Amino acid sequence: MIGYLRGELVQVDDEACVIDVNGVGYNVYCSKSLLNQLGEIINDETPVVKLYTQLIHREDTMDLYGFINKDELRLFTLLLTVSGIGPKQSVKILGVRDPADIIKAIVTEDNAFLMSLSGIGKKKAQQIILELKEKAKRNFDIAASPVSSNYNEAVTALESLGFTAAESREAVERALSDETLAAKGDKSDVSKIVENALKQLS
Repeated sequence: MIGYLRGELVQVDDEACVIDVNGVGYNVYCSKSLLNQLGEIINDETPVVKLYTQLIHREDTMDLYGFINKDELRLFTLLLTVSGIGPKQSVKILGVRDPADIIKAIVTEDNAFLMSLSGIGKKKAQQIILELKEKAKRNFDIAASPVSSNYNEAVTALESLGFTAAESREAVERALSDETLAAKGDKSDVSKIVENALKQLS
């Protein structure tokens, strides 16, 4: 088991990067978002990177997958427990949205969000929620996230006003992180959350 790699970044391709660790080049599959980050530093003088890794051993292959932090690795491993989702699709899912958003969608049973991810249809989204909701609660710290009925109600209210699901979620998250809202103790008042979110959208 290779817990992580720390070495010189020598190559970045469409699906993977190569890290030189003491003269040995490791081919590491990464999400698109991570590869974009690595691509920005590949031209720096001897860029040194550290990636947490998961070795996937199949009948005829041994593939190494890399992640920028342990939360990404944990979510990757969690997604692999869902029937029909393999490592390549899991890493594609991680490349589309922030892991915290994916976890939040699972816990809040946000089908629409999950269906916006790579290769996830309605049936698969429901399966992910059914199989991973409780596991996500146990494996991730979601206390600081706006995962609550107030959050869901506020998002639904904005959607009913014609805003997209993505716009609604982002506005509500920004509203809940507003210090003014917190200072007034209005985080538990859905109407106040919506009011603040509308200001964010304007």
